[in-house]
Amino acid sequence: MADLRVLRPVLTAAVAIALLSACSGGDDKAGDTSTDNGTPSASTPSGPELATFDQPKAFAPVSALAKGGVAGMPNLYYTEAGMVGKTALYGLRTGLAGNTLDANSWEVPSAKDSTTKTTGLTAPMAVQLNGKEVVAVAYKQVVEGSGTQKAHDQVSFQWIDPAEGDLLATAVADLSTLLGPGNTSSGLGTPAFDPATGQIVVSLQATYNEAAPSKVRDFAVFADPVTKKATTIPGIRAAGVLNGVVVGAKGSQPEGAKDNAIVQADGVTGAVKKTVPVPAMNYLTPTGSGGKHGYFAGSGFLAGAGDNADHANAIYAVDIATGEVVENKLPPSGDSNDATCFSDHVAAVVCNRSLGDQKTAISGLDDATGKLVWGYDSTSNRVVPKITTIYNGLVYGQADSQPAILDAKTGQDVVVPSATPTGTSSATPTEGTTPQDSSGYGNAGGWGDTSMLSGNQQSPLMVSKYGSVYLQEPGNNADLKTEKILVVQKAIG
Repeated sequence: MADLRVLRPVLTAAVAIALLSACSGGDDKAGDTSTDNGTPSASTPSGPELATFDQPKAFAPVSALAKGGVAGMPNLYYTEAGMVGKTALYGLRTGLAGNTLDANSWEVPSAKDSTTKTTGLTAPMAVQLNGKEVVAVAYKQVVEGSGTQKAHDQVSFQWIDPAEGDLLATAVADLSTLLGPGNTSSGLGTPAFDPATGQIVVSLQATYNEAAPSKVRDFAVFADPVTKKATTIPGIRAAGVLNGVVVGAKGSQPEGAKDNAIVQADGVTGAVKKTVPVPAMNYLTPTGSGGKHGYFAGSGFLAGAGDNADHANAIYAVDIATGEVVENKLPPSGDSNDATCFSDHVAAVVCNRSLGDQKTAISGLDDATGKLVWGYDSTSNRVVPKITTIYNGLVYGQADSQPAILDAKTGQDVVVPSATPTGTSSATPTEGTTPQDSSGYGNAGGWGDTSMLSGNQQSPLMVSKYGSVYLQEPGNNADLKTEKILVVQKAIG
């Protein structure tokens, strides 16, 4: 086993609940200082503040929740998790549910009425709106037709207050004009977002219809919470957005294609401002967004090369504001360069790469320059972790069967503190309820119930200074039909 340090093992349910009891009421003010008749009474001290860590390295589970679907909308493959501030987020096609570490809860449905069916969603995003941190999420939906009108696709965006669940802004893009009447599109790609403005861009692809083909194949949808408007940008696969400017890739992408290019476009009008051809790459795929750059994985076939090195590879970083492109050349591989990049939207970007023949690699870039600064592959003496998220300069990933943390700037292992929980409580897990609907899909686990935890602790999917979340496969005390279980963790070191 490589020398990766790991997070502490999952705590027992009793200890986890003691932790929850010790941290509950973190933001509560002193209790009421008057009686019913107005006579002042002794103040009731509030509970201790929730511990915060600018770079949390250890977590303890405090709740495991499972939500079922509704008739015709099970959640398998459609479950997302997030953590914004103190709020753990459970994203389903039915909507977004929030549970705060001080025991507040809320739900915001994905659609207003039953004539709109949600078919896909993004993971929750942490962005700013009017100077406050909010949750953003996007849904791919189908709106039923009426009369002689055909059904049509749309992308709906929501910006939500994480503490109370108030819906602060919405935007909807009707795709019927772009796709043609009755035509549909694929699910949402990984979104890119500008954390300072709350602007979002997502990519989709038109579903092929031989009888009535769509006007475009690839396209992106840009949304702004301030104007509450969403617009389509035809012909591109988006990788980044900053102050209303979008960068993306365009091109046909068959083997031998020479028409791939990186483009910079206006998010509102879709007008292309700059185009940088990348003819050496047959494939050009958006891989993620940093604070300053959008990132693309490029791969081109090398005629006459050996089977284990017949693809040229590169990661391209494009400055979103200027459109300038930095090419980071990588060693040739036996397969196309498949990459997924993660960013803390501050300075660090780290990418997982799949190179074929079961060979994987990890690459770290400096978002200030867009240049590659470190990396290694699975032929080295270290395990290549599967990255799950980045937060404030730390890379969280799964190394074999256990979580691991790396320094995003150097790729070195981070020493995990041996945090010892303090505080005791006689609290016991709450009894989970399992309400059923006509589809047979139920909910399980009340807040503070950790009885559904099973297996080893996993790397978080999203982190805040208060805690983290991850998704666990159904099992143990959860009905298999509840699909994914949301595990909520409190930061303890």
